Amino acid sequence: MLSQRAESDPLSERADLLSAMTPRYSWPFRWFAHRFFQHVEIDPEAVARLRELEASGSVVYVMRYASRLDYFLFNTLFRREGLRLTEFSNGVHFYYYRPFFQALKVALGRLRSRRNLLASGVHAEQLRTVSSLIGSGRSLFLFLRTHRLRGQLLGRRRAVRQGREELDFIEEAVRATWSADRPVYVVPLALFWRKGPRSERRFLNLGYGARNRPSDLAKITSFLTNYRGLYVKTGEPIELHAFIEKRRHEGVATLARKVRRSIMLFLYREEKVVVGPPVRSLQRVQDFVLSTPQMQRALAARAQEKGGSMERAHAEAEKTLGEIAARMNSTFLAILNVAVSAIFKRMFAGLEVTGLEKATEYARNHPIVLMPSHRSYFDFIALSWLFYNRRLVPPHIGARENMGFGPFGFIFRRVGAFFLRKSFDDPFYKEIFRGYLGYLVSEGFTQEFFIEGGRSRTGKMLAPRFGMVAWNVEAFLQSSRRDLFFVPIAITYERLVEEGALIEEQEGGKKTEESVLNLVRARKFLKRRFGKVWINFGEPVSLADTLGARREEAARFNESEEAAETVREVVSSLGFRLVERINWATVANTTSVAACALLGEGRRGLFRHELCERMEHVAELLRLQDVKLTDALQGGDFDEAIDFLLSADLVKKQEDPRGEILYFEESHRRALELYRNAIVHYVVAPSFLARRLASGATLAELRADLEGWLTLFYGEYFVPKAEVLAAHMDGFLDYFERSGRLERRGDRFTPSEKGRAYLRFLAEQTLGMLEAYHVAFEAAATLEEEPVGRKALLAAAEGQFERGQLLGELSRREASNPITFGNAFTLLVDREILELRQPEGRERRKEPAYARGAQFEKLAGLRQLLASALGAQ
Repeated sequence: MLSQRAESDPLSERADLLSAMTPRYSWPFRWFAHRFFQHVEIDPEAVARLRELEASGSVVYVMRYASRLDYFLFNTLFRREGLRLTEFSNGVHFYYYRPFFQALKVALGRLRSRRNLLASGVHAEQLRTVSSLIGSGRSLFLFLRTHRLRGQLLGRRRAVRQGREELDFIEEAVRATWSADRPVYVVPLALFWRKGPRSERRFLNLGYGARNRPSDLAKITSFLTNYRGLYVKTGEPIELHAFIEKRRHEGVATLARKVRRSIMLFLYREEKVVVGPPVRSLQRVQDFVLSTPQMQRALAARAQEKGGSMERAHAEAEKTLGEIAARMNSTFLAILNVAVSAIFKRMFAGLEVTGLEKATEYARNHPIVLMPSHRSYFDFIALSWLFYNRRLVPPHIGARENMGFGPFGFIFRRVGAFFLRKSFDDPFYKEIFRGYLGYLVSEGFTQEFFIEGGRSRTGKMLAPRFGMVAWNVEAFLQSSRRDLFFVPIAITYERLVEEGALIEEQEGGKKTEESVLNLVRARKFLKRRFGKVWINFGEPVSLADTLGARREEAARFNESEEAAETVREVVSSLGFRLVERINWATVANTTSVAACALLGEGRRGLFRHELCERMEHVAELLRLQDVKLTDALQGGDFDEAIDFLLSADLVKKQEDPRGEILYFEESHRRALELYRNAIVHYVVAPSFLARRLASGATLAELRADLEGWLTLFYGEYFVPKAEVLAAHMDGFLDYFERSGRLERRGDRFTPSEKGRAYLRFLAEQTLGMLEAYHVAFEAAATLEEEPVGRKALLAAAEGQFERGQLLGELSRREASNPITFGNAFTLLVDREILELRQPEGRERRKEPAYARGAQFEKLAGLRQLLASALGAQ
């Protein structure tokens, strides 16, 4: 609907009728605007800000390239939103968009004044118009580049003169503001007509969005094929008065160049996050990667190793790089977006995103590496789909070569996937892969990879894999980049699509291999609903800040062992820091909270009001830690969440004279554990505190006890003990005391009668893990002098857990799985209680084996510690 203000607001006498926007169009342009511009919008916050600017002074809108089509679009948007129409524009004539007789009148007036304009100079007359409009507080539109391609063909001298004339308009705006008594605002505008990256191989760069100004024909052609992807972005206004006051001594000409540079910087940054760096051809990528000094040395070594020529080594490298490199393509992204949008709409109730704005802000200035949690194959699809639909260039995604199955490898490669082998045993392949990552960092592409390496089968974070982190750090050190940001991301599902497969693998089943047949079989999931998905972007980590003063030393990692050790230390601390941040970015949803409530009791069923009460208890602990909660948890109404659990068959109900009973079947224990583990790191500290408080303790004893448990089980939960002890422990104790669950007698805390059941409920949250570690330690204690294979030791732990259940010594079957047992053995290896022996030489195909370590005698102390904790339960 056309704004009455725009319709009735007449142009001032100072307006340039040849280029001024018009409040009314002739009928062909009116039809065109209605047909093609109706869906285009400006952000409401930007509109409100522009209205405020108009009310206080003159507004100068600035774009990079002169275009009647762009100007026409903004004329339509300004009319619709009731913004003041601009009364001058350089580089375009716009009068013939007016109704016929108005356009004819302007054309005749132009003929009558042509002689006078020639005498005074068209350019000088336009500069006077700019000055007059700014002085009277009106709006105008300036294009930084107005010359067409054919203008460039007239020679360098003509191009220089045109460039000088374009800058004159900025200078005149500065000059008019120099002593003006009202504010003048310069507002940069960016307009994007398509999503996805821009190819470097576009013929003469004439497609819309190319860096050189395209012809009108190319613009219209591109517009008709991409108009539904129109996206308008307004930059932060530059208040010229304030800008001038800080730099008045520099003079008008210098200030004009700085204003222009600020505008160009905004446009560059917006283009960077929307379209990214130009996508090069595979040949150009190969030339870049293989020309580096490191690759030249690797090629020479390969040629010598194989006893062949440099040409053969070079050909092998090109073939290998072709297996690795992505071929991102906007057309494939658009096609896949349609398919994925339909799938998401069918399978999920919605996707909620928080924190993306901060990551986007960093991406405007530096390359970023997305580090999401990995619970589902939908993780990387969801992020690429999110970026594409938020008009951000999708990331290049590191994927295992098993994801390149059938024709889908071709498709995935064209939507940003680059592939890596399962093994990096071949040094030549490793160097080529590192070179490709170096190319991505150097060019500024957004990357994405899973620091856990693969999907977590338990729902908890896995230990970080340092390879990709290390190669990105090394690539950054060898580049000229000022910074590189790692962005932790937590993706949480109300219901996991692969729930059944993950549970099957926990119970010892084989991982289902990726294939076209299995993908076809997976279509059955399209008939089911899996609730909501939450994507929360954590606080990005600056690599430059992480390196600090060590950057110069670390940059010599190829030259000295001390520098290489510095890099290893940085990579290790960075990897664990990222895992911690992913953990703390996890959104707590009702499925996870309900799983905590159900598994925190020794019985399988609760009355509805009891379940709601326990869910509220967990939610309170999460609020104490400032955990992001879903709307349902914030509101405290759990009926809808319980209905979802019933529809998902995770719980069942049965009527009883005393009320409705909600219970889970024994076969669903592992499924509930999977969802509880998504947030278990938030309840670990309260659980350990509750375990110690059951028998009473002083504050010092509690602190020492909690520090010991968090240190021991860091590799299981990745909870930073320093942060918990400093920020949360006192808060937990204060909450327990305020709620009447804890009593303080002198310097000693003891549970109240009301609090005993509550503390048992909290202690239950870590009982299964303690049982699993206890069994693993007992299995390790059976090791003799001869090493035992990893599978054999895992089988021994699983067998011992089964026997413990039969005897009633163990009760949490859901905790018995190879992943948790493996974490327990890793803890023993880290403490040198066990030694992990990797196969060498001809035995490389065999599995690793465990043997007694140098500190094996300390195992008895750990066994006693866990036995005491379980005995006190």
